[in-house]
Amino acid sequence: MKYLIRGLVSTIIIISVMLGAVSCFPFDEWTDGASDKVTDDQSKNDNLSGDTEKPDDTTDGENDKTDSGNSGNTTGGFAVASDILGNNQNADFEALFNYANHISLKLDIPDEELKKIQEDYEKYSAFGSKSPIYRKANLYVTIRTSAGEVIERVVGEVGVRMKGNTSRTNFYSDDKGMYNLVHFKLSFGETFDEEEYYGADANVWESEDARDARKDRTFATLEKIDIRWNRNDDATYIREIYCYDIYRELGLLAPHTNLASVDIGDDHAGLFIINEPIDKIFLEKNLPKEAQGGDLYKLGWTHEGATFTSFTSVGKEDEDKGEFFVYDIKTNKKTTDHSALRNLIEKLNSSSLTKNGYAEVVDVDSFLKFAAASYMIGNPDDLRSNYNNCYVYFMADTGRAVLIPYDLDRGLGVNVWNPYGHGMTTENPFGKYNVTGEQRNPLFTKSVVHGGFYVSEFCEVLTDVSAHNIFKPETFAARFEQARTLYESEAAPSKSYKNAAGCDFRFDLYESANAWDSANMSFRDYINAKQATLKKALESISSGGTGEDEGRVWEPYLRSDFTGWQNSDAYKMSKCDEGYTITLSQNDNFRFKIYDNRSGSWYGSEVVAEGCEVEFGTDGHTNILLSAGTYKIIFVTENQAIIIIPVK
Repeated sequence: MKYLIRGLVSTIIIISVMLGAVSCFPFDEWTDGASDKVTDDQSKNDNLSGDTEKPDDTTDGENDKTDSGNSGNTTGGFAVASDILGNNQNADFEALFNYANHISLKLDIPDEELKKIQEDYEKYSAFGSKSPIYRKANLYVTIRTSAGEVIERVVGEVGVRMKGNTSRTNFYSDDKGMYNLVHFKLSFGETFDEEEYYGADANVWESEDARDARKDRTFATLEKIDIRWNRNDDATYIREIYCYDIYRELGLLAPHTNLASVDIGDDHAGLFIINEPIDKIFLEKNLPKEAQGGDLYKLGWTHEGATFTSFTSVGKEDEDKGEFFVYDIKTNKKTTDHSALRNLIEKLNSSSLTKNGYAEVVDVDSFLKFAAASYMIGNPDDLRSNYNNCYVYFMADTGRAVLIPYDLDRGLGVNVWNPYGHGMTTENPFGKYNVTGEQRNPLFTKSVVHGGFYVSEFCEVLTDVSAHNIFKPETFAARFEQARTLYESEAAPSKSYKNAAGCDFRFDLYESANAWDSANMSFRDYINAKQATLKKALESISSGGTGEDEGRVWEPYLRSDFTGWQNSDAYKMSKCDEGYTITLSQNDNFRFKIYDNRSGSWYGSEVVAEGCEVEFGTDGHTNILLSAGTYKIIFVTENQAIIIIPVK
């Protein structure tokens, strides 16, 4: 039966390609056109989209190629390709992010530039930072449209640097060449003339006008673009893309993404995801003019995540000094006084906060849809679960906060990191716990967590959102088949990469892992389990409950490096008079936490009982650090305290 369905979907896709659908807003391309909007007023152009203001085209021509040249500077050693950019950059943007089109990127980058990126990585990682230095490449873009048109673009002397946090790694050596895959950020406006970065190789511009022209250069309306390899071995290749589609289908702000076949130097590197950056251009495209000009922050981990509980760690990152902030300002960097962010945090944490007061600082309609979409997607590394991977924007006209999703590579059943131990399938939408323990973010605790101002409204939004056509397995299957038809033959790289040794590089809709594995589930299995959990939670709320299964009991596990930070039956704690206990021996120093599989809560050094006779340490994630030895660990459920007793 599954092969019959696959064949029928293939036929549908082929017919649609023959008809030449080229819309940049792709949902209707791979469904029957019934978008099933949440409500009539929640279309793509609702209050968050408005009358879009797009940057002016570079010319008013109709896609005629123009050679803009790169004659305004001199550079040593690197052969700069001449630009070939379209006259209508908005049309190029739509073509680049149209799922019906086949996208190919060739990053023509010399070995000496790759070596410099490697050296930059080593230099900055040595003091806990990330290199801001761009190295040189030429970018060749080929777009084959569903109508049979071939669009070719060239951007000469593009800036290239490594991108990511945990994904950054050594990747290049003289003898092996590029031996690991990494994510890259491409910048189209780099001038390469900072002597502190480039030394004798710094560009010398013939005129200030030529330099300014380079700084203002865009490709397909974009100043930058991210390209990211399939690090989590998602065999559908589209789940992260699909996550962003979900937000946009609900009328929320979210960047465009697409698949692309990528060559790096002389090697085919496989399929990457290309991401539209969240920046001033993005805001100008998607917001009415009166809402533009506000403060935009990227939310991330430094010493903590974005809990919105205190006005600390706010500023503009400086990689050269190794300075990073939880609330990293991305617009108005020189002019902001951060008053909008300060006001939001102060009001959310006020003991006198009311429902109306919450609505004064948060765009409630968009927030409830954002929270509902995030719940259905089930990313354990998002703002609610782990306090990061999100942007917050303050609307210039209302001052209200709007959330913008970012880095969604762990959703819809991607379980390579499975901190809850159930693949986010039994997560309670009204629960007060997250990956770090008890939920601290008042954006959620004051609104959608049980007892919050908007629980009843959240129930309605969850009901509508979960019924959307985009969450139906057959809708996802059609989108998958479209990608497979376009890119299956290009999924595998032309050579082996060390950090991709475990990747299959194949398209597969029917991954068979279960929710407790550290491997990816199928979309169908994930969404069916998620819908069942949601149904049960909504029924509990409607009958006066909390949304949780009130009959559940404690189910604590000891998690550590030696368990892969997952549940292991060998380290499940046993019932005792005080609560639960386990005795373990380790030959090396180790770190651990107690994890409650019932609630998804973690307990670490912050709850070790006072007067502990064992000397222990802690790290930035509150893991308990112990020396090699044998210990009896007791978890006291009455007050959630950890007792550590040495065993001789």
